[in-house]
Formats: sequence, C-alpha cells, structure tokens
Amino acid sequence: MSDIKKVLDEIPSIKTDASVDVDKGYNDVHIELAKEQLREAQLKNEALAEENRGDSQDRDQRKEFAERIFSFVSIYMLFVFLILFLSGTETTNFKLSDNVLITLLGTTTANVIGILIIVVTYLFSRKKK
Repeated sequence: MSDIKKVLDEIPSIKTDASVDVDKGYNDVHIELAKEQLREAQLKNEALAEENRGDSQDRDQRKEFAERIFSFVSIYMLFVFLILFLSGTETTNFKLSDNVLITLLGTTTANVIGILIIVVTYLFSRKKK
C-alpha cells in the first residue's frame, strides 16, 4: 500500500488545481481495492454455492438411480428364477434344452452384471477435487 502512496505523491499537480490532495487519492485507491476484494469474495461464494447445488443434485440422482438399478436387477433375477422354475418343473409344458438354458442365463446374467458394475461405478465414484 505504501507503494501506491509513493506513486500518488509523485504525480505532478494539475495546473488548474494547485492543491491536489494525495491522501484523498490514496483513500480512493484504497476504497477501489476494497471493492475489488469484496467482489472477488462474492464470486468465490457464488461458485461454492453452485458447487454445493451440483453436489446436492448428484446425491439426489444417485439415490434415484440406485433405486432403479436395484429394481431392474431384482426383476431380472425374478425373471431368471421363473424361467429356471418353469423349465425344471415337470407339470408344465415349458422345456428348454440345457444348452439354451446355459446360453440364455450365462450371457444375460453377464450383461446385467456388467451393466450394473458400469453404472454403479459411474454413479458412486468420488471425484477428486
């Protein structure tokens, strides 16, 4: 701050006004710097508030998608159990060969588990800040 005062002291006086008040100039500069610091603090607060809103939205979406993923996997597992039950029950006419059952259950189970892992890893990963 003393550097600013030195610069203001070295400014030549204006001919029309022989009594230039250096302290007034220093105070004006000081007020402008204070205004800039206040504006900078306000911008930082707004950025933090926006980041907090984004984090809150992420949590809400994670909760919603976690429920959807759980429902999807539960329904899929119920469907797999139903196919196995119907195929294994002798009172029904529903029969699938062993190869079809292995292929159907193996590939679809691998796909569902793979999708589940990808989605859960994406939704629940922690961003390093």
